[in-house]
Amino acid sequence: MDLSSVIDSESAAHPAVRILDDLLRIQSVNPHYEEEARGERDVADYVEERMRKAGLQVTRQPVVDGRDNIIAELRVGKPESALLFEAHMDTVSIGSMENALIPNYREGRLYGRGACDTKGALAGMIHMMERCAQHPEHLNADLIFCASVDEEYAFRGLTTFMSLHLPLSGAVVGEPTELGIVVEHKGCARFTVQTYGKSAHSSVPHKGENAINAMMDVVRYIHERVEPGLATTKSALCGKPTIVVSTINGGSQINIVPEACEISVDRRIVPGESPEQVLSEFERDLRAELSQTRLTIEPLLLDPALNTPHDAAVVRSAKQAAATLGLNSSLRGVTYGSNASKLQAWSGIPSIVYGPGSIEQAHSAEEWVPVNEVVQAAEFYYQLACSYKGNQEESS
Repeated sequence: MDLSSVIDSESAAHPAVRILDDLLRIQSVNPHYEEEARGERDVADYVEERMRKAGLQVTRQPVVDGRDNIIAELRVGKPESALLFEAHMDTVSIGSMENALIPNYREGRLYGRGACDTKGALAGMIHMMERCAQHPEHLNADLIFCASVDEEYAFRGLTTFMSLHLPLSGAVVGEPTELGIVVEHKGCARFTVQTYGKSAHSSVPHKGENAINAMMDVVRYIHERVEPGLATTKSALCGKPTIVVSTINGGSQINIVPEACEISVDRRIVPGESPEQVLSEFERDLRAELSQTRLTIEPLLLDPALNTPHDAAVVRSAKQAAATLGLNSSLRGVTYGSNASKLQAWSGIPSIVYGPGSIEQAHSAEEWVPVNEVVQAAEFYYQLACSYKGNQEESS
């Protein structure tokens, strides 16, 4: 089945696109980013209603502050091969995006906050579950669908879902991948570095100890020693690790020698690296280099990289589904993170990332998704759901 010939008018009439149109009209900004944010509650209501109407077993799982995951199950007697489809419901803030909650179709694109990150994938998965519910006899594995909360801040929705310890043989996580099958992506070690000095009146600076001067040595060390050293580590699909000093804050007022300074650091890791090990080695080496400097280091986020075996059942089925639909079946790596790495690292679930749209449009003032890709992603999810056999493939 070649979907490349589907024209815009036909694409816009596709059920997945109509679902996306509905989702874009519902504000679901993560409360971490905006005072007027409604969170995922209204989207959760919408998803729950559709899943119940489809006759699926639905669980509303509380996560935090009235924000709930929606979990739908389609059981066909194959729990050993259960396949998870997961997409998050929250978006970043509206920001400067005009008419962000009014779907706008233009030149084959659908504009709206969350269009590509990641309501396009969410819509495709909702349609897939509804379609599979009509013909469960086509399935070779149980299906679990989770519409999760809080991915854009602290992925508490996924953490809560994983606490159920449902047996899963594979997972498909919805994010904008331009319809590429992502099996590897970067993770990160985010942390702060604090340097300490001694306050004094700025007219007698020699009586104080300038914490900002000490931080200059830290920043210089990162730029001149750490950054060049990262070139020796590389992933074939994800490229090199990176490190960025993202924020700096120090001092209290202009006439006082600053007694404290703090930077925040974003260190992107590649498959094969551990965020805990990266942070530990950074602290060890920094203290050895600046042994006379008083400093502390505090972790903010330790997020693993995705490194799914290329021969995993979910990967093989994804390649087969893409080939059947005339889509790109090659395997990719990306530089951003997703819930997939947590599923793999914490629970050992082989996971891929797949969805319509590009990460370049995510969080932007003109967020959009190609309408045709929404259709193609929905068809891909359905084809994968029907063809997936999970662990049965290993024993056959």
